Amino acid sequence: MPRVTFLPADITEDYRDGESLFAVGQRAGVTIETACVGKGTCGLCRVRVVEGAEFLIPYTDVEEKHLGNVYHLTQVRLACRSIATGGDVVVNTEARRRRRKPR
Repeated sequence: MPRVTFLPADITEDYRDGESLFAVGQRAGVTIETACVGKGTCGLCRVRVVEGAEFLIPYTDVEEKHLGNVYHLTQVRLACRSIATGGDVVVNTEARRRRRKPR
């Protein structure tokens, strides 16, 4: 069965073909930031694809609305719109950039 690994927690969970990374993460107990609980309206559930991008459906219009068209540079997707299909995927849940503290 294919799996998703969530970094930096290093939690791996099997998934059924057609499940979103968000749903798999919830089942595995992984914290993924959200305000809309996976409905694709808030744009907060960002994850960086580390491996297995070929096992996710293509970048969606909803993702482009929230993230822009720079996926090829950032590798950041919305977990709720990233549907896994048939192979192992590794994502980092700390995709949101942290603000630097003033010196």
